[in-house]
Parts: sequence; structure tokens; C-alpha cells
Amino acid sequence: MEVNFRTDIKSWLDKLEKLEPLPTTFCPNLKTDSPDPIKAVIFDIYGTLLISASGDIDQASLSSKNIKTAMEAGGFDLGNCHPSTCSFLLEQLQIKIKEQHEALKKQGHPYPDVDIFKVWTEMFRAAEEKGLIKLNGTESWTDTIIVFELLSNRVYPMPGMKEILLWIKEKGLPMGIVSNAQFYTPVIMNYFLNGTFSTKQEIDLFEENLTVFSFQVLRAKPDTTLFEKFLPTLKSKYGIEPNEAIFVGNDMLKDIVTAKKSGLRTVLFAGDERSLRLREDDERVRRFFPDFIINDLAQLKDILK
Repeated sequence: MEVNFRTDIKSWLDKLEKLEPLPTTFCPNLKTDSPDPIKAVIFDIYGTLLISASGDIDQASLSSKNIKTAMEAGGFDLGNCHPSTCSFLLEQLQIKIKEQHEALKKQGHPYPDVDIFKVWTEMFRAAEEKGLIKLNGTESWTDTIIVFELLSNRVYPMPGMKEILLWIKEKGLPMGIVSNAQFYTPVIMNYFLNGTFSTKQEIDLFEENLTVFSFQVLRAKPDTTLFEKFLPTLKSKYGIEPNEAIFVGNDMLKDIVTAKKSGLRTVLFAGDERSLRLREDDERVRRFFPDFIINDLAQLKDILK
């Protein structure tokens, strides 16, 4: 899809309320017995680099009010809008995501993810066919989607996020991202890193060829396919083996288990109670342990020194 914003999204980003992490009781573990040097750092985003009010990207708080506000921001004419339109769209949002998940599972994606732009496209067309909205072609669906996301799942940088990324960059270590994310994620991240609005789909400070977003491959963690996408490049371009890289994430299943299965060493980020996912009752997590535990991103300096 072409990311084409028409309204002043920066003004919405500027209005984001500051969030603070909720402390956990975890003590950091910054030592390892491995003699292998760490030559690259790969990050998760939601719950690790960004505080997420809902804890994760796929657990947003959905409401008809947020859809109405987002559609107004996107330039929809709601003057003759049927009262049930927003409720219908909210219902369709969940239906279309489920339909796409089921279709992708049939194609062999065990943990599917959707392209949210396609989901909203199908939502609006369904509403138009039902006579609930009238599309005139001037609406910005991109604006509508990102405003809805900003309202439904408030985010804010984890304390020290920018500082640690700049420190790692200055140290000369390549950085990448493997994240369950959508097209708006790079927009939000670049805003937090630079204070400016950009529509580019690459996140500053990170290597594009070491970055994989779930919506691009329609697969979500804990599918190891996301890691398999960048590992050949890590070896061929940077000369780095998987066990010479660390993955930093907040979810024992999606991040720690999946990264370890792909050969990376792992860092469990236990700095925010909202997003920490231990999944102690999940059989898939048993017998897996992170190589390191941190409760503050700045502690990566002790691991990478």
C-alpha cells in the first residue's frame, strides 16, 4: 500500500499523553556463561521500545466513539451518517480480521497477521454496500486508521529508548526489528525518535534489511518465519551468526522462545507490568529461559559492554 496522509497527523502525535511503565518485581540478570561476543541487537517494539497502554498492538481498546473521531479526522462526511454506522464498522473490524486470519491459516500460516489497511478497505466497502456510508473518494483511509490506532492503543517511548538506541548505534552494532506491527508503526517510531512526522516505512537507526514487520509477511510471532527472513542477511552482509546477536522482547512465547528457536540469544524486558508476558501455563514456553533479564533499557549497556 502507498502511505498517503492528508491531514495533520503530527498534531495527533503531539497530543499523545505521557505514559510511565508500571514496575515489576523482576531483578535483572546481566551475566551469561556464553563466550560469544554480541555483535548485533534486534528489538521487539510494542511493550519493549514503546509503552503500550493495552500491553500489545493486538489488544487495543475498541470503541464506536473512536471510529467516529477517526473518520472525522480522515475527512469522511458524517452529516447523513446512519446512527448504527460506527457500531457496524466496529463489528466488521473484528469480523474481517477473523476472516483474514482463517484464510491465511488455510494457506499454511500458523500464526497469521493481517494487513490492517486491507481490513479497513473491506470494512468501508461493506458499510457502503449496506447504505450506511457514502464514499466520494476524497477520504483518507490512512489518516482514519492511524488516528483510530492512536486513540485505541495509546503508546509512548519506554524510558531511555532513544538514548540506548543512539548508544548502540554509536557503538557500531547493527540493529534490527522483528515486531508484530502495522504500516503506522514506523510512522510512530520515527516521530518518537525525531519529533517530526514522516511517512517513510523505514525506522531511523535500524537496518532496513534486518527489520521484519508482521503485516508485511502476514505472519506474526511466534512464527519463526519472521526471524528466518533476516538471518541470511545477518550472516551474508554483516558476517554475524545468530548466536552472536541478541533479541530484546517482553513476551516469553512470542519473543524469547521464538528467537531462541531461531538461534539468537535473548533478553527478556521485564520493565512494564502491562506488557510483561511470562505465559507460565503455556506448554510451549516450558524449558525455555532468557539469557538475560532487564527491567530498564539502559541495562543493555552492561550486557553489551
